Amino acid sequence: MPKTSAQDVLGRIAGLARAARLDEASALVTQTLATAPDDVMLLALGGAIECHRGAFPVAAGYLRRALDARPDDLVIRTNLAEALFHSGDHPAVRALCDEASARADATLRLARLGAYLAQEADDNETAVALYRIVLAQEPADWMVWNNLGNALSALGRIDEAIEALNEAVRAAPDAPPIRVNLGETLFEAGRAERAVAVLERASAEFADDPHPQLVLFRRYGALGDPEAAYAALTEAARRAPDRADIQADFGHVSSERNAFDVAETAFERALAAQPDYTPAIVGLAAVLERVNREDELDALRTRAFDQAAEPAALAFIDALRLKRAGQFAEALTALDGAGDVVQLARSMQLRGQLLDRLGRHDEAFAAFTAMNAANRDDPSDPRERAAAYRRDIAQACDLLTPDWLARWTPSPPVQRRSPIFVVGFPRSGTTLLDTMLMAVPAVRVLEEESFITDIEQELGGIAALPSLTDAAIDAARARYFTLVETVAPLDADTIVIDKHPMHLAKVPIIRRLFPDARFVLALRHPCDVLLSCFITNFRLNDAMSSFLDLDDAAQLYDLTFRYWTKAQALFGLKVAQVTYEDLVADPEAVLRPVFAALDLPWPEGRFDHRDAARARGVVRTASYAQITEPLYRHATGRWRRYAVHLDGIAPRLKPWIEQFGYGEGIG
Repeated sequence: MPKTSAQDVLGRIAGLARAARLDEASALVTQTLATAPDDVMLLALGGAIECHRGAFPVAAGYLRRALDARPDDLVIRTNLAEALFHSGDHPAVRALCDEASARADATLRLARLGAYLAQEADDNETAVALYRIVLAQEPADWMVWNNLGNALSALGRIDEAIEALNEAVRAAPDAPPIRVNLGETLFEAGRAERAVAVLERASAEFADDPHPQLVLFRRYGALGDPEAAYAALTEAARRAPDRADIQADFGHVSSERNAFDVAETAFERALAAQPDYTPAIVGLAAVLERVNREDELDALRTRAFDQAAEPAALAFIDALRLKRAGQFAEALTALDGAGDVVQLARSMQLRGQLLDRLGRHDEAFAAFTAMNAANRDDPSDPRERAAAYRRDIAQACDLLTPDWLARWTPSPPVQRRSPIFVVGFPRSGTTLLDTMLMAVPAVRVLEEESFITDIEQELGGIAALPSLTDAAIDAARARYFTLVETVAPLDADTIVIDKHPMHLAKVPIIRRLFPDARFVLALRHPCDVLLSCFITNFRLNDAMSSFLDLDDAAQLYDLTFRYWTKAQALFGLKVAQVTYEDLVADPEAVLRPVFAALDLPWPEGRFDHRDAARARGVVRTASYAQITEPLYRHATGRWRRYAVHLDGIAPRLKPWIEQFGYGEGIG
């Protein structure tokens, strides 16, 4: 094409494009290229027009040919990069955004695009280099500072990342995501106090944004501070009532904490926002089972089906319904259909329960082992926390000597009736026992509240007990009953039953506050106890985390009862002992002497623990499903069916099996 003619045609095409007559301009480019296929200017102009038309693959074809002819033309290179980006060919884009070309591009488009794609591909070294090119010319670009900080953090260059994110905050103090990123990075640097300050300030300044509190929730959980974590999640959920994901997470964590009314409300909020949201449907089904409202599962299934919930969620509801009906094989099949919509640990627990009821004990044990393996992966490092908990008990046990007790100052008189403490290793029948004690109208039961432990810590730990003043002891008692009143009404006639299995290792603080306190010890065959602990999906607090491993569990059992027997002898405890197997066989014969020892009136009329269980409402412990049933012996002697799996802990349990009068044990 003659030069003058080509210029005329290019002018006409450009004019059509400026007039937004892009289809006509495109058609003229196609027509002209038929006679001048190698005209670089025409190819470059055609590529730009096709980009504006959204025909990115066509644009990329034109621009590739143009760049082949003029490889140093940055305008063509940049347009081609953007056409390829919109076409989805990201590797080809990255090849065009090399560092040399990015430095030469005054528009910074190549540097920005290349940095973004490098970061997306986890090539953070390249991303950092390209982001720095942008910042050298535009140092006030807060988004680039933010992205640079994230890339540096991914490379482990934490100090540089913090510096970059601080620059981003200075450039855009009104951008909450930057504060969140800075807080996360400070946590990564081990500067937890500073991280919390940054996130709390962001939370205060952006009062409707849940994200700072969500980060605090995750981080506190990883740091092993479940109370702070839950408080943060509670606040995040308050700020985002219409976020189905946040409400469902809040529901699941609340359920793990046995706050079932809170959990149910959260799941219902999630379903109001998104009626087919699977995590909320699954969570609500689990809550209904947990609070013995399984008769409502049918209605929940109908509701979920009507909202076109995914089949896996319906399958989980079916598994619970069929389990309730005693159709264990069918329930297992339904559980298989639930796939991964159920948390792995919960799914494995349910699988193990069904296999156990089907008599497939080796498979059941494998499922329970998988449940515990999943829980061991929790970011809070539960096994290390459990080991630290056991070390604390061992150190406290070493203090229990007559010389130590001789240093105690006398405790002042107690002004009201001291609590009765029900203790016994977890899964020894303490919940069944305290439910029976609730048949006395004046009794108020505390279900595994941490009040005694909290007060011990407030006083300075067990080592501080000998030198406490009368004023300190009186204040601690008052604090105890104030805490009790937060969960149970008190009057002059109230008898507080403080049930907590692990108060086995809290005798000194109990005796310091309540010298006349009486104890009820629940015992059960050690093999049944540890098997039951191993197959129960406990909340992962420091104590219960020992049950993720059978050897850890046996260590805790041995250590706890060594502590208890030493403390019982040292303090001369008044202890009423209840054996689970005898309680199941003849509850009245076992309980009458216990009631007499505790100065409790024997309930008039026929004694039925189920009446008391129904009256108490939701049970917060792991025994929830058993206390509203007739007394049964299914779990008595269960360990024999799993004896081969318990051989490894036989040496630790044998002395206790003999001491507690059980004639048969493993090993």
